Amino acid sequence: MAFLAAFAITLLLLCLMAAALYFGRAPTYRPSRAEILALLQGVLEGTTTWQRWDLYVGMPMRHDPELEAIRLRCLVLQEGDDNEPAAGEGIDGYLFDRAGRERLRSIVDDLTDLIAKDPVYREF
Repeated sequence: MAFLAAFAITLLLLCLMAAALYFGRAPTYRPSRAEILALLQGVLEGTTTWQRWDLYVGMPMRHDPELEAIRLRCLVLQEGDDNEPAAGEGIDGYLFDRAGRERLRSIVDDLTDLIAKDPVYREF
C-alpha cells in the first residue's frame, strides 16, 4: 500500500512538472526604451548597480535595432575601442568617472530623442 501511495505522489509531481514545462515559457530580457532610459539615468545619478548594468550591456537587444545600437554605444563606453578609451571607474556609488558620465549623457540625449520620435500605439 505504501508503494502505491509513493507511486501516486511521484506520478502527480511528474505530471505537474511536465505541465509547467509545457505551458511555461522561457525567461526573456526585452526591456522597453523607457526602461533603458531609466537605467541610463540611474547610472548618471549613481543609483544603478553593476549587476543591472552588466545585464544590460551583456544581452543583445534583437527585438529593437535602435536599442541595440544604444547598447553597443554603452558597451564601447565601458570597454573602449580603437577610437575611444574605456570610461574610468567612478567613486561614491557612480559606475563611471565624470568624463564617462558626460559621454553617457550624450547617449541618454539620443535615446530621449528616439523615444520622442517613437509613434504612440494604443490597444483597444
